[in-house]
Order: sequence, then structure tokens, then C-alpha cells
Amino acid sequence: MIYSFGRQSFSAIFQTVKEVLDFSNTILYDIFISYPITSLTYEKLSERITGQMKRILDVGVGTGVPLHKVINQFPQDCEITAIDIDLTYLNKAIQLFKDKPQVKILELDFYKMNPDIHGKFDAIVFSSSFSLLHQQQEALKIAKSLLNPDGIIYFMLTLSDSHFSESLKYITSIDLHLESESVFEELLKQSSLKIIHKQRLQKVANIPTLLLKVYIYETKL
Repeated sequence: MIYSFGRQSFSAIFQTVKEVLDFSNTILYDIFISYPITSLTYEKLSERITGQMKRILDVGVGTGVPLHKVINQFPQDCEITAIDIDLTYLNKAIQLFKDKPQVKILELDFYKMNPDIHGKFDAIVFSSSFSLLHQQQEALKIAKSLLNPDGIIYFMLTLSDSHFSESLKYITSIDLHLESESVFEELLKQSSLKIIHKQRLQKVANIPTLLLKVYIYETKL
């Protein structure tokens, strides 16, 4: 009985500690990545999204903070499917969008998406998530299969040859796997994706955007 009580107590303590650490990670992620970097890319994305884009897929929505900041700038009749594999981050996104029926939050592995099940999209958005994907060629193959004719794939990401991402990894527990522009653009070329718009995003008061090359790429087949 004492052993059983001790095991239950340890489990409860372990779960509490885990929840605290998970909560801390989401806060740190928002402070160091969502607010200074990803929010800036979503601001630019909201300017690129057009009224013809009725179905939008957001791959790796995370805590949802950047998307939530600009959601009212998206076409009112568009439907956004926002996915992520980390429920810790999604729990915050679910709360943020509970009063936004046009945004559907799903815990879903992008590699398991299928056009026969999930349909096709007019725009597919990879925010910082693309750099985290380990099978990028396969990811692009899936993205193209999910894209409607004349659809657009957006990449909002940081590209850098510096070691700044290593510091962020220890702070936020997220490894950004930063690549150079040439490596990323060669990947797009190999996947037959054409760059139709490319812009580096910088703000003088935003130090991360000065240290890193923060870009939005607009591509199509």
C-alpha cells in the first residue's frame, strides 16, 4: 500500500513538473521566436493572401500566436486548416481560436496528409516549420499533391550560416536547422517549384531579424 501510494505521488509530481516545463517552453518559444520572427512573417503573408484563396493549410501553426495576430486581415470567407504535431503548443492555439470557426486546429503529422482525405488547398503555408522537417523532398512532394491548380506554396523561414540558431535551441528547445539561401533555393529547384516572389524581412528594432535572414518565399508549380 505504501509502495502504491509512493508511486502515485511520484507520478503526480512528475506530471506536474512536465506540465510546468511544457508551459515554460511555449512561453520561451513565443518570446524568442513567435513574437520577433514568426509574427513578422505572418504580417507579410497576410498582405500576399488573396480573396481567391478559399482553403489555406498552415503547416506547423505552433502556439498560433502569429496567425492569431493577423487573422482579421485574411479573407473573411477563407477556411484555414492549421496543423501541428505538438499538442503542448496546440493547446494554446486551440484556446486562441475557439471563437474563430474559420480556423480548424488539428493535431496532425503533415507526412500523413492525403488529398483524398484532406482535400486540396489554394495556399499552403510553411512558417518556421519547414526547417524542422527532416524529409524535406518528401514534404514538398506531399505539398504539391495537396495543391490546387495555380495554388501557391509559401515558405516563411530564417536562413543563415551563423550559429545563432544553436543558442535559440538551448533557450527554446527548438532546433531551427537553419540553411543558407543557396541550399534552400536549390531544394526548390529540384522540386520544380518556381520562386515568384522573395523578400527579406527586417526591422531595425527587431534584433533577431538583423542577426538572421528572415524571408518569405512565394512559389508555384
